Amino acid sequence: MKNVIFILLLVMITFFSCGKKKESKSNESPPANIINVEDMKSVLVDVLLAEAAIGTKEMRQEDVRYFSYHYYNYVLKKHNISREQFRKSYSYYAEDTDEMELILADVIEDMSTKQSKARNK
Repeated sequence: MKNVIFILLLVMITFFSCGKKKESKSNESPPANIINVEDMKSVLVDVLLAEAAIGTKEMRQEDVRYFSYHYYNYVLKKHNISREQFRKSYSYYAEDTDEMELILADVIEDMSTKQSKARNK
């Protein structure tokens, strides 16, 4: 599971680093319907944890659709956001590859911290 998370994050960073550079939005406040940067980081951490859990279910040949639906809905409810708000926010930040790289770097750091704490238990 740890390798899956690492590979997924590596692919995401590579994807965004190869994208077309646009003017940085880091000095701007996001529009009202966009999740702020810190909350977006937290949402992405939970999305990646859900993805890892779903991957585990898939390896066990369990009903991935069932678990996907419930895990993603849990993340949305936890952060009090809608699917549409998440999609729009993700697209908003993805337009600025530099900003998305910074967000993903923080997500990776957070995931690494969680992994380290789990090992030390």
